[in-house]
Amino acid sequence: MTILFVSGINDLSTVGITLDDKGQVGYLMDGNASVQHRMSLGDREATAFLIFGMGVKQHSAHFKKPPAVIFNQIADPDTHHGALQRCVELCDQLDTRVINHPRKILQTSRDQVSQALQGIDGIIVPRTQRFQPHSPNEVFSRAAAEGFELPFILRVAGLHGGVSMVKVDSRDDHAALHVLPFDGRDFYLTEFIDYKSPDGLYRKTRIALVDGVPLIRHHLIDSSWMVHASALALMDQQPALMDEANSVLADFDGTLRPAIEDRLSEITRRLGLDYYGIDCHINQQGELLIFEANANMNILYNSRKEYEQCVGVIKNHILAMIDDRCHQVTH
Repeated sequence: MTILFVSGINDLSTVGITLDDKGQVGYLMDGNASVQHRMSLGDREATAFLIFGMGVKQHSAHFKKPPAVIFNQIADPDTHHGALQRCVELCDQLDTRVINHPRKILQTSRDQVSQALQGIDGIIVPRTQRFQPHSPNEVFSRAAAEGFELPFILRVAGLHGGVSMVKVDSRDDHAALHVLPFDGRDFYLTEFIDYKSPDGLYRKTRIALVDGVPLIRHHLIDSSWMVHASALALMDQQPALMDEANSVLADFDGTLRPAIEDRLSEITRRLGLDYYGIDCHINQQGELLIFEANANMNILYNSRKEYEQCVGVIKNHILAMIDDRCHQVTH
């Protein structure tokens, strides 16, 4: 049985280019989960299909052998709205089982996720609103009108990794806001919740959810509130921090997972995704502060030996999920 992996080009119809050590050209497509190219599928039969945004002519899809399962890798509703809409049409046309159905992905923008996850016991989700400000003054006016107290976070929709994101601490932060492109594009206004630990550091845990099963991906510790992979520089300098992170990975199934699994199951139920990630902080009371939950996270790419086992476990669960969907088709 064939697994159809669907990828998409963004709404701007742009693709990145990279060169490897041998000078060979490679293509980088943003907004895709890139499962097919990040793992070995063994003897499973797979094929790929590329979908363009609505502004580009798309040839009709014809398959000599209809796929048993569609794995939709298009993961960003902010940048790939057109490709996701076309993927919905493709899924309806083929009428088979879909992993990460594009209809569900379209509902995973930051504001929609924030709204969907409100009211879960033990879950803290910062309020998030989407709007189109044309100046810093409009940002402050909207924040005041909607009851967003300082500090708050402003970020450009569709950008990730801390790019074009500003924490606004006071009304004097106009200069910081002026670095952002107020040209009519969408922004997210997000409530800032301070999650500094008693030792003055910030901790962020990434959990992968595969077919409803929570799997630890990494645990980062940094001196800055904006915790990203750059935190590894500090952790490498302070062995105690790396020991703490490794302990979280090793003990996840035995301690942390049982304590939070019910809440993660409710998040999965509300989002309706088969494969996605959650970035969160888990405080001393066991509450989860959710930073984001979506299918557009870097989960399978890995350049650190500390995470080889975690990534390997996640890949095995993905293969099991694919096999399960294929098995369901035959019964």
